[in-house]
Amino acid sequence: MSMEGESPVAVPQEEGQFGKDALLVAGAILLASLVIAGAIVATMQSVSKTAIPTPAKGTADNVPQVAPQDTNATTSLDDDPVLGDKKKAQVAIVEFSDFECPFCQRFHKETFDQLVKDYVDTGKAVIAFRDFPLSFHEPNASLEAGVANCVRTEKGDKAYFAFSQEVFKETISNGKGLPAGKLDELIRKAGANPATVNTCATKDAVKQEIAKDVEDGGKAGISGTPSFIIGTLAADGTVTGERVVGALPIDGFKTAIEKYLK
Repeated sequence: MSMEGESPVAVPQEEGQFGKDALLVAGAILLASLVIAGAIVATMQSVSKTAIPTPAKGTADNVPQVAPQDTNATTSLDDDPVLGDKKKAQVAIVEFSDFECPFCQRFHKETFDQLVKDYVDTGKAVIAFRDFPLSFHEPNASLEAGVANCVRTEKGDKAYFAFSQEVFKETISNGKGLPAGKLDELIRKAGANPATVNTCATKDAVKQEIAKDVEDGGKAGISGTPSFIIGTLAADGTVTGERVVGALPIDGFKTAIEKYLK
């Protein structure tokens, strides 16, 4: 029995406020979850669009360039140094190289001698060296190329290759060149006169010879070093075959060379 003036029974004011607060908290949690989920998605999208950094060219960490899909190529021995018997050989290995390229250095330290033993000394192939100095290895790349050409002028092709091997052995590479005085020492070791060779290397004819090698390499699809054109050797010095790119192990070269041996 209610007393006069007493209010009817109702939900307490505090209980109604609690329900409203609960709804607000739930809404806030939901909103926060959506914000976090959106941030995660945005981060994943950003990561997926971010390219993996590529090491700078000319460093020892940079991988050799991959050959284009079409590897067919033609070049010539031109008037460049050749190791082996051009009249007897069926195959030519034309190397486009940079004396300051660390991968060229690796090839000459690890594989060159074995190629000579297996294919040049047996009369099956010749190896020709054509200059392809890269801009980020200058000026030492062209300097060493010019000196090597002038050692050849004075002492011949065999001296050229012997000198080249010594340069690859001794250079710091990556454009840093040889230690002070080492280049003249190697010139003397090749049996040539440093004063004569160094003067020769400054001549326009030598620079033009190097530039022609670079031009011919570009026409043949060469874009990095070391790169090789391996193929059938014609009587006029034309080489028709394929591009092989990088300081491959000996088996990689054998696979290419054997295709052209009859």
